Amino acid sequence: MPGSVGQFFLRNWLLKLAALFFAVMLYVAVAAQQPLTESFALRLSIAPPPGRALRQAPPTIAVTVQGKGSEILKLRNIPRTISKTVPDTLTGSLWRLHLSPGDVTLPKGVEGVQVSDISPRDVDIVVDSAARRDVRIAPRVTLEKDSGFALLGITVVPPTARLIGPPKSLAGVESVTTQPTQIASVPGPVYRTVALDTQALGVARITPREVRLVGEVAALAQRVFAGVPVTTAASGFAGWELVSERVQVSVGGPAARVERLTRDSLRVVAHLVRPGGPGGYARLSVQAPTGINARAIPDSVALKRKGGRRG
Repeated sequence: MPGSVGQFFLRNWLLKLAALFFAVMLYVAVAAQQPLTESFALRLSIAPPPGRALRQAPPTIAVTVQGKGSEILKLRNIPRTISKTVPDTLTGSLWRLHLSPGDVTLPKGVEGVQVSDISPRDVDIVVDSAARRDVRIAPRVTLEKDSGFALLGITVVPPTARLIGPPKSLAGVESVTTQPTQIASVPGPVYRTVALDTQALGVARITPREVRLVGEVAALAQRVFAGVPVTTAASGFAGWELVSERVQVSVGGPAARVERLTRDSLRVVAHLVRPGGPGGYARLSVQAPTGINARAIPDSVALKRKGGRRG
């Protein structure tokens, strides 16, 4: 009886071995088409804003996928890291990150596999604190040299910028400037959008990064007024008087403003420099409307005793 059993297994053994092989392959093929569920542990990599650091390490993310067994096997090359960047607009210390299945990158060529779950979905990212400071914006604007024109002031819109960054980066920053800008010598209004100079700010972030400059270019003019009276200072002239009580005044500035000037628009004031004696004199200064350059001719006057000869 035992011999007959052995003969049974040995009879046509090649045919039987082939049948067993194909049965196993059929089982594997059918199993590969069955839906499977697999879980992976992924690392969460967080890039903080420039100049700031994470205060705690982010947690490990558990990802569950579903799909055909044959496709699940291809996930051996799945990227093991989810990378996120904290917005540089964050001014506080807490950033809440919401993860979704779309944040998991599946290898190319994998079909029919879906991310069914990701845990945790909401992660609190804690970074070190940031400071905020509003600073003045100073325009750096020039006209062509010796052009015969003048820039009638520049208005910056907006007039201030907001800096955000580590407190050490903002310490001592009181103002920022625009990039150097040269304006053509053409009379009329000026409108120009320019970038702010951020080279010295390091990792600090600035908002806005561009501003609007508004101004006006006007032609320059010169005039000379004769016989402008000189006013003496309130003190120091006791017993003394000016040899000449009227002088010429040369003025320069935007043509429209210069043309509107009159002698009464100017005030010449004498300031005592050396009281009496040989060589005694008073220095002259001119007070003129805003935007007008004025100087007295001559710029000083000799003194003499009241009712007497020159000192």
